[in-house]
Amino acid sequence: MGFWTKEHVITVLPAFAVMILLSLLARRWLIGKSFERRMIPLKIIAVLLILLEVGKQICSARQGYNLYHIPLHFCSLFIYLLPLYAFYRGKGEGNVRSVASAAMTSLLFGMLVMPNVIYEAVRLEAFFTDYLAFHTVFFHNLVIFALFLSFSLDLHKPSGGRGEAAFILAFGIGFVALAAVVSHALETNYSNFLYSTVDAVDRLAEQLKLSIGEMPTTILYTAILAVLHLLLLLATNYIFLACCIAKEKLLAKNTPDRTAQRSRK
Repeated sequence: MGFWTKEHVITVLPAFAVMILLSLLARRWLIGKSFERRMIPLKIIAVLLILLEVGKQICSARQGYNLYHIPLHFCSLFIYLLPLYAFYRGKGEGNVRSVASAAMTSLLFGMLVMPNVIYEAVRLEAFFTDYLAFHTVFFHNLVIFALFLSFSLDLHKPSGGRGEAAFILAFGIGFVALAAVVSHALETNYSNFLYSTVDAVDRLAEQLKLSIGEMPTTILYTAILAVLHLLLLLATNYIFLACCIAKEKLLAKNTPDRTAQRSRK
């Protein structure tokens, strides 16, 4: 399976350009408003994600339920994280938003590097004719749009502290443990814990099975994948923080010093 297809080139990149433009327009219209007003677009997206998922579960049930549709994939996290990001106000809300921001940033990198692994070209081809294909494509793009809006509207900036990192690690450990156990229990490939959808990695795993045995390979593969999930969430949290800091510096550089202007007058 290739990382990019022509279908992805002609849809993903233009979609990103449109979402970035809309995010900039949203900043122009909303940046001076209260936090809750600026949060409205994310609240709408969070509700849409839930409705999309409900539709997916109903559609799957009507077709004879597919265990693969149980929301235990990495991208399924947004069904839980985006509503918490948008609506939760309480203890640890900053840490919750940091996890959500890190996960959204991880998806962005995934879409930039290997969109055909995130969702195959066949989903794009069936976008207007099959609800499950429509759900897959629209769902992922809504999450990316939520990330762009969060960044442009100054909705969250990670603290970069140890407590935040510990929270992200704890959340990640809980997720990978659940996904890995259920993948093997139900023999269903949640978050690639049963097998890799990247051909090169899958071939390497098959070779390892011949060399060291199936069980040691499974343990090694699961452990490595779990660590990679955790490292990805931590890394993207700091990448998002670095982007926030860079944005602040850029805006400060381009904002006139009104005090200096008044003194010159």
